[in-house]
This record gives sequence, structure tokens and C-alpha cells, in this order.
Amino acid sequence: MNDDLGLTPQAAILTAAFSPVPAAPSPTTIPTSAPTAAPTAPAVQVEPHSHAGLSPSQAAQMIDWTRQDIASGKLSSEQAAKIFDDLGVPLDQRVAPGETRSDEVQLLDHHFPAAKPEEFSIRYADPGQPVQMTKELQQFDTSARTWLSQAEFPANLGNSLITNIEKVAQATKHMSADQLDSYGLVEYEKLQRVYGDTLEEKLNAAGRMVVALDQKTPGLKNLLRSKGIGDNAMIASMLIQQSERWHLRRKGR
Repeated sequence: MNDDLGLTPQAAILTAAFSPVPAAPSPTTIPTSAPTAAPTAPAVQVEPHSHAGLSPSQAAQMIDWTRQDIASGKLSSEQAAKIFDDLGVPLDQRVAPGETRSDEVQLLDHHFPAAKPEEFSIRYADPGQPVQMTKELQQFDTSARTWLSQAEFPANLGNSLITNIEKVAQATKHMSADQLDSYGLVEYEKLQRVYGDTLEEKLNAAGRMVVALDQKTPGLKNLLRSKGIGDNAMIASMLIQQSERWHLRRKGR
């Protein structure tokens, strides 16, 4: 228990985001995740039909269904094009009115939907243990949910990131400065084995996302710098992976 704030150990660690940290850079600096294979579009739900075999109302319904399946990620752009070709749909009528997202971003939004702040689950104590929601803890909770939402994490991946942050903070909280330096080097070597020559580029991209989030809601950079949290290979890798989706959405909207 943190006697100064009356917090559980988990809460005290997480609220360290608002505590000053040394300016010296750590071996890794900013976090990332092992690349995931591109999601495979589900099987086509709409069977192609020739334009001649449908009435105008049936063709219109088929066009609408195809647009919906594109938006939900059920159809790839190639699959949709085949259906539109069979229906004789002009190119300028193949996108739903008001849709500005690229096919790639539509697929991304379907498989990795960005969660709202209230949809994330953040634990500050063990199950059944009471938590005193102090002003500091409430501030952290609001900020953490804001970061996760602005980074456009799906709820499950955002929850996993918070869980990993807590585990790392517990494991490193008693490490000395020298031990933290050694820990950072070991974790960096793990990242190098995964990303090879692309590591620095991916870390820089993740860093740009973190900086953008921190400018809107300060505290995230402090959290990642504290107690080797940002050096951890799993946390760094998760941030790298999410930053790739974050940057792609900004190019595709």
C-alpha cells in the first residue's frame, strides 16, 4: 500500500505516469509488437449474379448488400469488383454515399475496431480487493482510457497492453538504475531478433504516435520511461503494431 496516496500497489505503479522521471534516454526509448499476418477476408457472403438475371430492384438490393459487405470487411476489393462487374455497376457508383475510407482501412476498421474510452477494462487491485479512487488515480484512469482510445486500440488489445504494463512495473519496481539499463539492453536484443533492420524505423513510427498522444493528454511518455516499461519487448512490440494501424488510418481516411 502507498501510504502517501492510500493506493494499492497496482494503482501506485500506474499513477507513476504523473511523477517526474530522469531525462536520460533508456536503451530502447519507445515501445512496439511482433507483426501480425494481414487479416484474411471472410468468405464471400453474396454470390455473383448476371445483370440480365435480376430485376432493377433486385440488382439495387444486391448492390447495397455488396457495399455493406465491403464496409464490414466481409468482401475484399477484388471480390466486390467481381460482383459489381457481373451487375454492370459503373465505377462511380460502387462506393456507398459518404464513404471516404480506402478498402484497406475499411478492412482494418472491421478487424481492429477502435474502442471507446469506457470500453477498456483497467484493474487497480486484485479481484475482491477494494480500491480507493483517489484524485490521482481518477486522473490516471481518465488519461489511460483517453490514450488507448486515441491510439485506436481495440478493447481486447488495449486491455492486454495495460495488463502487460502492470506486470512489467511489478517486476522492475525494485531494480536499480544499472539493473534497469541491463534489462533494457536484453529487451532491445529481443526486438532486434524479431524486427531486424526495420526495428529503428518501426520504433520511430511508434514514437511519433506516442508523441502525438502525449501532446493531447500529457503523461504517456513519463509512464513509458518509468521503471523500464517502455523498454519491455512485448509492450514495445504492441505499440509498434498499433502504430502501424494508427498511421495507416491517417493515410487512408
